Amino acid sequence: MTGRLFVDTNILIYALDPADPLKRAVSADLLRQTISRRTLMLSPQSLNECYRVLTQRQRLMPVVEARAFVRLLAPWAIAPLDAATTERAWAVQDDAGLSWWDSLMVAAALRAECRLFVSEDLQDGAVVGDMRIANPFKPEFSRMLGRA
Repeated sequence: MTGRLFVDTNILIYALDPADPLKRAVSADLLRQTISRRTLMLSPQSLNECYRVLTQRQRLMPVVEARAFVRLLAPWAIAPLDAATTERAWAVQDDAGLSWWDSLMVAAALRAECRLFVSEDLQDGAVVGDMRIANPFKPEFSRMLGRA
């Protein structure tokens, strides 16, 4: 696995969600691998979304535990989230037809020079700029990691 991988919020949630043991295992393993190889990239947006889902929307854990999880991932949340990212997100939204919040996340990943955007929610195999969207739950994902 070479290059930076941007991990979408849904993967962070699956890493803790007991509802689907397979997705939990795949997501947790992906986080472990990308952290150990120093290829993980997150956005402050993804950590904020993660915290909200963990504590309010799905209530998967108490606030104290959710904050500890977010703090653990905080060193990896260095994708830019600034006015230039907003400008890039508008271009992504116009070109790729993504929702606003997805466009903002994709723009942050592009600005962080990620080669792979890992998400279950976006179109697997799509290319935005020079970054590929990849669903980690598809069988082809492991092959794609070698090219990331």
